Amino acid sequence: MDDWNNVVKAAMKVLGDKGKIPKFSPAIPKAGTADEKTYEEFKKVRDELKKKLLATQDSGEALKDAIEQYQDDINENDLGLNARDKDDAKKIAAARKILSDRLQESIDLQETNGKNLRELDRHLMSLMNYKQGS
Repeated sequence: MDDWNNVVKAAMKVLGDKGKIPKFSPAIPKAGTADEKTYEEFKKVRDELKKKLLATQDSGEALKDAIEQYQDDINENDLGLNARDKDDAKKIAAARKILSDRLQESIDLQETNGKNLRELDRHLMSLMNYKQGS
């Protein structure tokens, strides 16, 4: 407020004795206080969002890894049949393909999600760099 008083004095010097400046609105400091409060709340939410995004990235990667490990199990397992028998070997291969194709869809989805989350992270970094008054 002291700075504003100096500004008013400087303006009054220009205006002279006949000049009249409207009284400082009490709504301004009230709004300023509210602005500071909401910005602090914004920073808190922004920081929490960063943590949640990282947790989502980590859990998505863990899910993808688990699916890939299960896919490896499917590829190494005889699925209850005898892989040495020609007819069973064909059944095993056909069943593995069905299972593997579906698991690959899930892996692909997790890779897409990971890519999208990395892009979101780049946008979030722009939010992280934002500072009030800059």
